[in-house]
This record gives sequence, structure tokens and C-alpha cells, in this order.
Amino acid sequence: MSDSADLARAQEQFARRQRLVRWRGRLPWVLGGLALVIGGITVWLFYFSSVFAVAGVKVDGLTTLTEDVVTNIAEVPTGEPLARVDLDLIAGRVRTIPSVADVLVARAWPDDVVIHVTEREPVVVVTDGARFELVDATGKAYRTVDARPSGLPQAVVSGVRRPVTVRSIVTVSAALPDALRARVISISAASPDSITLNLAAGVKVVWGSADDSARKAEVLNVLMRRDAKVYDVSAPDLPVTKGEKK
Repeated sequence: MSDSADLARAQEQFARRQRLVRWRGRLPWVLGGLALVIGGITVWLFYFSSVFAVAGVKVDGLTTLTEDVVTNIAEVPTGEPLARVDLDLIAGRVRTIPSVADVLVARAWPDDVVIHVTEREPVVVVTDGARFELVDATGKAYRTVDARPSGLPQAVVSGVRRPVTVRSIVTVSAALPDALRARVISISAASPDSITLNLAAGVKVVWGSADDSARKAEVLNVLMRRDAKVYDVSAPDLPVTKGEKK
């Protein structure tokens, strides 16, 4: 009787071990299948369902542009799954706006697209006598206005090499000390090598090219201790004054 009971228990333990071995062998497949199911549901939720679809667009960093202008150009596909939105394509559209210097587009989960705009800042206003163009630090003219804005040096540009001349003027303007820049009424140039600063009372500074602008600004700062009508720093190692009062 005891031997039969022992045999039954042994057989039961053996069968239990066999079931455990079979379950352990199947466990990786079960876990793998479960991961596939979860992964499939996740892909469907984020890429194909409307659960995380674009519902709004947020724009920041604006100073002169309006949010409507940016969103109209951006053409963010409202209702499309947020994960599938082409952020680079949206950024490329916004960069076509002349006043935009740079743009960063990002996803804001669960359902927004954020457009961060960096606008161009004018450093000089360029005129040919009929129109006024705002120019940024890269030398790009990006906006035309009807009247000269206050607080910006005015550049009167002529000649066939206008874009190069404008960039040279920007370089010169950036090199001027703030106090001197505030005294500049206009900057005239017929070429990149013939830049002249026009100050009050008919005083002129012959600058020449934009080369060595930092050095020229230092020399001019010393030279203007003399009361003259013309200061020539086109050759900064050999500066000249004209019409100097005795």
C-alpha cells in the first residue's frame, strides 16, 4: 500500500515537473507575442489613430510677425497623427518668410505642434532715395518700409555691386562704438571700397572698405579728438584729417 502511494506521488511530481518545463519553454514565445501585441497597439495609437492627432499649433518668439501669418505659411496638418507630422517640412515653409532668421518646430504631446521663431533684427536701413529696406547682421534685406525707422543708421547705396556693398556697410556699422554710431546720420557707398560715414554739421569719415574695421574704429576714436571736417581712416596706419580747426 505504501509502495503504491509513493509511486503515485513520484509520478505526480514527475508530471508536474514536465508541465513546468513545457511552460518555461513556451514562456519566451508568450512574452514575445505579448510584446508584439503591445507594440502593435502602440504603433496604431501613435501613428494611425486619432487619439494623438494634431489639435493645435502654438507659435512663440514673435516680435513683428503675427501668429496668423506663421500658421498660414506653416500649413500644419491638423487631424494628422502627431508622430507622423513632418517637422522639417513645416520648418522649411516658415523659413520662407523673409523676416524669419531661424525656426525650430517640435511636438508637444499629446496633440500640439510648437513653432519657435527667431526673427531677424535690423542693424541698418538701406535706401536708394525711394524706399527703405531693413537689413540684418548677415547683410540680408528682408523688409521694405515706407519711412526711415528711428535709431538705425541709414545707408545710401548706389552702384552695381549693391548686395556686396550692403554687407560691407553692415560690417562697418557693427564695428562702430555705440556713441559714434549714434552720431551717424547716414552711410554712403557707391562700392564696397568707398564707404563714407556722414555726421552732423557736414563732418565726414572716409572709411574705405570694410577691411580692418575694428582697427579703423580704434584709430578714429583717437583721431576725433581733433576738431576737423574730414577724418580719413581708409588706411588706418596713415590716418588723415582735413579742415582741421586751429
